[in-house]
Amino acid sequence: MRKASWILSGTAVVLVAASAVTRLTVYPALHQVPDGSETTFRLHGTATLLNASALSGGGGELFLRDVPVTMNRHVEVTDTDGRTAVVHDDAALRGPGGKELAVSRYVWALDRRDLTARPAPAGSKAQNHTGLTVGWPLEPARRDYPFWDTGTEKAVPAHYTGDKTIGGRNTYVYDVSATGQLADPAVAKGLPKALPRAAVVQLTNALPVQQRPSAAELAALPVTVPLTYDSATEQRAWIDTATGSTVDGTLHQTVTARTTGADGPLTLFPVTDVNVRATDATVRDQADTAADTARLLWILRDGVPLGLLVVALLLAALAVRQSRRPTRTDPAGEEVHPDDVRTPIS
Repeated sequence: MRKASWILSGTAVVLVAASAVTRLTVYPALHQVPDGSETTFRLHGTATLLNASALSGGGGELFLRDVPVTMNRHVEVTDTDGRTAVVHDDAALRGPGGKELAVSRYVWALDRRDLTARPAPAGSKAQNHTGLTVGWPLEPARRDYPFWDTGTEKAVPAHYTGDKTIGGRNTYVYDVSATGQLADPAVAKGLPKALPRAAVVQLTNALPVQQRPSAAELAALPVTVPLTYDSATEQRAWIDTATGSTVDGTLHQTVTARTTGADGPLTLFPVTDVNVRATDATVRDQADTAADTARLLWILRDGVPLGLLVVALLLAALAVRQSRRPTRTDPAGEEVHPDDVRTPIS
């Protein structure tokens, strides 16, 4: 085999190896949540809230009903350690004029590929949990996933309910429903453990008639009414099938005050009722980002490896062709390829 054939064959082998390395090493290394990544998901809608000012005698309606609100959820990867990402998950609910109505702050230790719980790195202050929290696996599937509900602090199913095109992207739709006693300490610490019966009667009388406890039930309550709180959350997420990113989402979350009446548990009044959905601008931005990410992943997963293989096959074919071309023997007895013969200059 001529020297040129050896060079072509060697180059082809190198390209095949580079294709395998790109697909099996480079792509998996890059196909994970990167350190320092962050996103802000914006939602808008309405909320019904207890009016703390009126409750304390400041006047006005006891319940602020259907107040227009916005919610900004900011998710940032602040540290990584191998397959583990430390993620800060902050949300702020604001009313008219940008007034802050509620905030939440969580820290999670997550797997950088499937976003499930990982052991918390030392000093991270990540909270214990099971299931998904801030998003879906980078390669989502048509199946149910365990999902961590912060209100009740328990894992519930996120049910796969179908496919839908949102913002030009193919998405899987997942529904989450969670109810139970409020367990989130950040929310519970701001709520009273008891109220005077007169205050409870005042609050329940401000509700529509069909939502009020009966007069007899209220009259049977002790002078100081002990309170517990229930949390109910309904979420729907539209998840990009190629990247696992959230393209669209809804959230309906309520906290309700309860007590124990003469005949058992007794629902008293709502504390918060928030109903929001992703803004149109957020859906467009999320869809555009998903498209860009999917394109990059295709290049790393398929485009570059296939391109290298095609070039390698072409070089291999050229090497075979070179090796099969006829040769002749020069006067010294050495084989000479026709391409090596030079025409003398006259």
